[in-house]
Amino acid sequence: MTTAPQESPDSLPLCYRMLFERNPLPMCVCEAGTLRVLAANQAAASHYGYSTSEFVGLTLLDLHDPQDHLPLQDQLQQPVDEERPRHQLWRHRHRSGAAMQVETVTQDIEVDGLRAHIVLMRDVTDQRRAEQAQRELADRLTSTLESITDAFFTLDHNWCFSYVNARAEMLLHRTRQQLLGSNVWEQFPEAVGSVYQIEYQRAVQEGKTASFETFFEPWQVWHSVRAYPSEQGLTVYFHDITEQRLTARRLAEERDTLAAVVNSTHDAVISVNVAGLVQTFNPGAERIFGRTASSMLGQSMEILMPERFRAAHRQHLASFDRAEDSTRMMGLGLVRGLRADGQELDLEGTIVKFTIEQQTRLLVNLRDVTERVRTDAESEQSRSQLSDLTQRLMSQEKTLVKRLAQALHDQVGQTMAAIRMAHETVVAVQAGQVTPEVDRLQSQLGLLISQAIRQVRQVLIDLRPPLLEEHGLASALDNELRNRSLVVPKIDFAISVAPEVAAMRWPSDVEYAAFMVAREAIENALRHSGSASVSLSLSGGPLSLQLEVLDEGSGIPSGATQRSGHLGILGMHERAHAVGATVTMDSDPSHGTRVQFNWQAPS
Repeated sequence: MTTAPQESPDSLPLCYRMLFERNPLPMCVCEAGTLRVLAANQAAASHYGYSTSEFVGLTLLDLHDPQDHLPLQDQLQQPVDEERPRHQLWRHRHRSGAAMQVETVTQDIEVDGLRAHIVLMRDVTDQRRAEQAQRELADRLTSTLESITDAFFTLDHNWCFSYVNARAEMLLHRTRQQLLGSNVWEQFPEAVGSVYQIEYQRAVQEGKTASFETFFEPWQVWHSVRAYPSEQGLTVYFHDITEQRLTARRLAEERDTLAAVVNSTHDAVISVNVAGLVQTFNPGAERIFGRTASSMLGQSMEILMPERFRAAHRQHLASFDRAEDSTRMMGLGLVRGLRADGQELDLEGTIVKFTIEQQTRLLVNLRDVTERVRTDAESEQSRSQLSDLTQRLMSQEKTLVKRLAQALHDQVGQTMAAIRMAHETVVAVQAGQVTPEVDRLQSQLGLLISQAIRQVRQVLIDLRPPLLEEHGLASALDNELRNRSLVVPKIDFAISVAPEVAAMRWPSDVEYAAFMVAREAIENALRHSGSASVSLSLSGGPLSLQLEVLDEGSGIPSGATQRSGHLGILGMHERAHAVGATVTMDSDPSHGTRVQFNWQAPS
């Protein structure tokens, strides 16, 4: 295309002028150096929004973005092989100012003796936009495929990898460089003949999507796979479901274990919906209620209770459904049930609220305690009879002790006093008149008489606590400790009673029981604990009484605090129970033994 004409474009041969002017691509001729446009074809004028005469008045720089002026001038100043035109992509401006991307082909020529450039301009703006949109679409698609949690790869018709995303690299334990272009069966010979190959080939042959789950033994993993055939080959999505499989297996095992527990328990386990219709009915329920599971499924739970309780049961069920708590006892510890044969049952029950598939269910656990309730009632009756007997015995004991004490004081005591006086009189009359042997015998007799009198007094104290009836419990306990300190001076005895409590009085049988419990506890501490101190505290009000005896000894041996373990301790419990009180014991070698007597007036 190199030429060096001496005439203007208008004087060019007709074929060249027609090739220039009628070319559908914009073309212009500009002077070298000044870049002034010498000629332009109609396509150039129209494309840039000028008339032909207006276009000729421009320079080549007027068509370019200002930022491209220097690069353009530098390029045009460089020598070029006449056989190789310059190709370049530039930013041009339409007359309106709109930007366009233009690919130019520039060739040096001579026109009327002037050096010039003939420039062909091809607008590639739409092409570039399409290419950019295609690149952006490809980038978005790639980004999407790289960001999805599924592993993704494509295979061509030769079963070779054509695309592999990052997740697939991780799950396939291969890099893209290792996989792309390689045959899938050569990369993974362990999969030949497996479910993977069978399903992939079926999808391609039948043109249908394949979806399956399978275990890949070499890696000990489960995969969930979806394979989609296409004109390009096969597209595969897959992900590792090993953890889900293990979780499902654990849940199945737990469900089977729970079912085994529910089916083997002797308790009735029944699930119902919020309307009270039975959903499950275990063998324990069948045994307790005498009904089969098949006959109960879908039936109202009210069948299992006496008719007089059914209306209240509906209200309780609705209330529990609205409540925030999810577990509660049924009834006040016991509910009544009804067997198929009409026999009424005593049941202990709990009810639990839970959700399955967004539906509320209620799980009822019932234990047949009919026999236990009957035994407890008999035991309570026996206990009540024993308590009545204990009270009568205590009353008789108090009466007998009082009579015996009175007899000892008024009769035996007076007789012993008379014997002592008679003996002293005889000794005084015979003074100096008896032999030494008789004198020795009289002295021994006097000692025996004194000892008998002391023993009678001690028996009186043991039978009838001093000061208890006349001055109350606080005075009697204080006197008891004083007497004990005289007998066992090495033991430190202490009593703590507030002044307002010291003057308080309680029912006589309560005071008597409390005193006897305290005496037994003190005696046990002196005999068995080895403690160097025994302390007693008394507190309470007009309608309550608390008594505590504490030592710092070795504690009560294991088992001795039980009612059947020690007669003295058993006696304390029986005395307390007879007056409506309780006795508690806390014993340990590290801190000794604490015995507490607690009485509360009945409301």
